[in-house]
Amino acid sequence: MIIDGHCHVWDEESLSKELREVIVSIAKQHDFDPNLILNGTPERLVEEMDEAGIDKAVIVALDYQYLFRGKVSYREYNDMVAEMFNEYPDRLIGFAGIDPRRGKEAIQELERCIEELGFRGVKLWPLTGFYPDDMKYYPFYERVEELGAVIFCHTGEGPPRTYLKYCRPVYIDKIAIDFPKIKFIMAHMGKPWTDEAISVATKNPNVYLDISAWEPTFKMVPFAFFQTLVQAKLSCGIEKILFGTDWPLFTPILSLKKWVRGIKKMKLPPPLQLMGLPEFTDEEKNKILGENAAKVLGL
Repeated sequence: MIIDGHCHVWDEESLSKELREVIVSIAKQHDFDPNLILNGTPERLVEEMDEAGIDKAVIVALDYQYLFRGKVSYREYNDMVAEMFNEYPDRLIGFAGIDPRRGKEAIQELERCIEELGFRGVKLWPLTGFYPDDMKYYPFYERVEELGAVIFCHTGEGPPRTYLKYCRPVYIDKIAIDFPKIKFIMAHMGKPWTDEAISVATKNPNVYLDISAWEPTFKMVPFAFFQTLVQAKLSCGIEKILFGTDWPLFTPILSLKKWVRGIKKMKLPPPLQLMGLPEFTDEEKNKILGENAAKVLGL
């Protein structure tokens, strides 16, 4: 089974001017036409999943309203994502977008999303301006733990106009210790703080890493990608590494099909081979591509 553990979905008409500018800025950073990623419909996602041989994908809602204006509220975004995964129940899995700064309202929305709408977890987006390990949010995490939900947290770089300082992987360490029953997935392997992310995942049995948004590095600087992936494998273990794409943001650089194929056929660059580092076995590649995510998500 192949599982894409990190996808975004949106209807272009529902994007506010500010959110559209964020998406356009990502395209400008990587020098491609923004129209290639403004279409974030589930129909397009499932079509590209079929082309790539991806069985299931996690689609995440975002609670962005502490930083960006939007045409839809965070609750409406969660409702929209719920409609999407209910339309494709065998293919899509939902994570709600909830900012813990909302206090009691955040807990109420968490309960609604998990118990009524069928979400598997919650997406935290600290780049909008909060430290995930602030103890003010512990009542929210306590309810996450009670509900058996997974926490998926952005770590590392984000788009322009977002705050980098809140996104260090070390901010997952304390809550992973204090809430050992919650499984935490750190998006993007914490890039550029990959050493820190790997350390947090190594010492905490309930913390995992995903490789989403690494497509540009894989294509243009493959040595850096493989060096980091080998480090993660040898430090925290192959079972902690999850496949992800950040769809559709990097599809102009590397399609889902090519990203999956790249992982299936990956071979260490000669300098790493000369160092005697171990190649990735087919069994290990299968774990990255889906087996690990299936266990984290309880599939």
